[in-house]
Amino acid sequence: MKKIIITAAIALASAGAATSANAQDISYYTGLGVGTINTEHKAAGVDQTATTFGGYAKFGADFNEYFAAELRLGMSGKNKKTYAGNNTLTYSSPLFVSYLAKAKYPVTSNIDLFMLAGATTARIKGTSNAATQTKTKTGMSVGAGVDYKINSNVSIGADWMQYMFPVKMTAGSVFLADSKARIWGLTTNIAYHF
Repeated sequence: MKKIIITAAIALASAGAATSANAQDISYYTGLGVGTINTEHKAAGVDQTATTFGGYAKFGADFNEYFAAELRLGMSGKNKKTYAGNNTLTYSSPLFVSYLAKAKYPVTSNIDLFMLAGATTARIKGTSNAATQTKTKTGMSVGAGVDYKINSNVSIGADWMQYMFPVKMTAGSVFLADSKARIWGLTTNIAYHF
């Protein structure tokens, strides 16, 4: 986990250092994204993948036309399935935080293609008929998308994001010894640029 956080911090710092000479060009933005947030939980005898409605609030800084940093605060819906013996397992990520470096390529003056890389820390909650278990895990994140600038202050966009590659869950009352969780999504967003 420490290596992932350090990697994300270095990526964000590199983006900032590469543009520190042009500090006067930094602009900020905030926005909302909604769409499908997929959660997957696998263990011996458990294979749950669900597409749920979810979303995020984002806050970012454009260092120049090629680099930015973005923070996302999001959540997913519930992933619920009933197994033999009428045992119902429900998984969700009621909160995740992504810290991302954003590399952009301006295709035209109004359209940017971008790639995102960093890490996501998620609060993953598992519930069975008899117990609830919550764990906080961090995993690497990558994604790609497109932004369209409607005017100098408003943009809309879409992206695919692998928020968290499979991470091992600590065994307990709900998560089994070999449990792994993964989160990804396809969303649209709107942003206001200051």
